[in-house]
Amino acid sequence: MSATAPYWLDAPYEPRAPLADDVEVDAVVVGAGVGGLSCARRLARHGVDTLVLERGTVAGGASGRNGGFLLAGVAAFHVDARARLGAERARAIYQRTLDAQQEVYELAEELGAGDAVRRVGLLRASDSEEEAEHVRRHAEALRADGFPAQLVGREQLPAALRRSFFNGCLTENDGVLHPARWIRALAAAAERAGARICEGTPVRGPVCAPHEAELLAGGRTVRARHVIVASDGGLPALVPRYEGRVRARRLHMVATEPPRERVLERPLYSRWGFEYAQQAPGGQVLAGGFSDLDGEASYTDSDEGSPAVWERIEAWLGEALGVHAQITHRWVGTVGYTDDGLPYAGAVPEQRGLYVLGGYSGHGNVPGYLAGKEVADLVAGEPGEPVLSAGSARE
Repeated sequence: MSATAPYWLDAPYEPRAPLADDVEVDAVVVGAGVGGLSCARRLARHGVDTLVLERGTVAGGASGRNGGFLLAGVAAFHVDARARLGAERARAIYQRTLDAQQEVYELAEELGAGDAVRRVGLLRASDSEEEAEHVRRHAEALRADGFPAQLVGREQLPAALRRSFFNGCLTENDGVLHPARWIRALAAAAERAGARICEGTPVRGPVCAPHEAELLAGGRTVRARHVIVASDGGLPALVPRYEGRVRARRLHMVATEPPRERVLERPLYSRWGFEYAQQAPGGQVLAGGFSDLDGEASYTDSDEGSPAVWERIEAWLGEALGVHAQITHRWVGTVGYTDDGLPYAGAVPEQRGLYVLGGYSGHGNVPGYLAGKEVADLVAGEPGEPVLSAGSARE
């Protein structure tokens, strides 16, 4: 059982040219995923001369290989974030990501990519009594902080889910996206703002602070006042300070042919978020999960997948959702995980002019977009009230 092209990337694409000359710019962003492109667009709108370097193609990494969920919050469920971070900081983070999520909806519409970013809600469903209690507390914590959440009893679940799940938490603000189309629209928006993007341009690590060494990329030299490394799971390879703090992890996904009937009114999170699925407008079901089955082997920067995990996802589709359609795509996305589930976003301590973005712990579509904006404001000398970049590139 071998991997295929990711469902989201299985379409013709004409890449941009690689960097052809030595250059000098105000800021260089390494990585053309959601964080890097959000940062580049914001920098350009600040009037900062910005260059983006991508070793592959725009959306070719984790930003184009994920489950396609657009969720407020960070990796931890809100009830757990309150316990770990304190109620005040957890609420501030959720509110800012909620605002960023709304901005993504509006920006996608403005960019003509509204059909690639859809507000359809999310159903987090429990597959055990223990998780059902956690779902109840999760919904209560969201409502207590003034955020939208609805507890859904078993009898209120969609018919296809009642057999397998105990209850659910519905968050109407959440949504889904076609990640490759959204990220490529964001790249075009960054270019219209004035940023330049070069694909097929790998950056040589380790990346140093700008005053310590020039950046070497694709055989060319880049001089910049500010360097932002926005590579998520690839962060430790480029900035060794984050070795052991951000761990690359492979997550498995599959896509099916359209089953005879639609089974998911909304995207689904289940079993503490280990499994997740959505049904595309064309009927295809996309699902991922069972990283715990993969165990320690999941911590790798290799795109090679595990046949056992893909087989387990396929079995879960049949067991939990009644989907027995033919599998058309199998792929892996490599993302960065941190011990506390919070990203590293901000200035690298003691390395003036060097910034990092990464470690979204499999939850980067909204936090990555927000972190990119916050770091751009920090670079431009116009910081607002950051919640992710304030001390997030921490010791």
